[in-house]
Amino acid sequence: MKDRLLSVLKLFLAVLLLPLVIGVTISFWENLGLVKSAVASAFGWGVVSYLMLHILLYQPAQIYDTGKKITEKAIGFLSPMFKVAGFCIPIFTIFSFIAYFLATMVWKNHNLFPYFSFLAAFTLTMHIVMTANALKGKQAGWLKENYFFPMFLIYIVNILIVAGAFTLLSADFSILACWRRMTDVAGMITTASFRQLFVMEGR
Repeated sequence: MKDRLLSVLKLFLAVLLLPLVIGVTISFWENLGLVKSAVASAFGWGVVSYLMLHILLYQPAQIYDTGKKITEKAIGFLSPMFKVAGFCIPIFTIFSFIAYFLATMVWKNHNLFPYFSFLAAFTLTMHIVMTANALKGKQAGWLKENYFFPMFLIYIVNILIVAGAFTLLSADFSILACWRRMTDVAGMITTASFRQLFVMEGR
């Protein structure tokens, strides 16, 4: 009985996170649209390119596992948090940030941002998709609560990490604006859902 109640609680928390998932997706994409069009386009192609690779050709499980192990070893001093860090931190996307920063120091007169945007999107999509696969392989729980709740949370954290990186790299992108828009959208969805469920028309 206790396990059933815990499952219901986790599923309830996952439902509460869903508006934030929608909100962070909308806000990130809207803010990305404020950056030069080539950057937003490159990011979109990065997402599509990985999905095509994953579906049609190859699922880079070994690459993902390597990145997960690197993350766990890098912050092993935070035990027991390191056990989930591999899922929460998109290490290859962070590496792409570092690579871009170093590349701009070498090729100062070249616009490398669209290439970085593509690489960041490609690696971020890989991390999210492979993390979803890994969580599916674990015990999902009676109501799949052990999948939906952590997956939603990981997705939000990952998008905010990338939003933070874009804020550092582009004056046109703002993680604060992204955060405000995310909470606004989530609030509107939650309010509309509450009214739909609990407020009867005509009363």
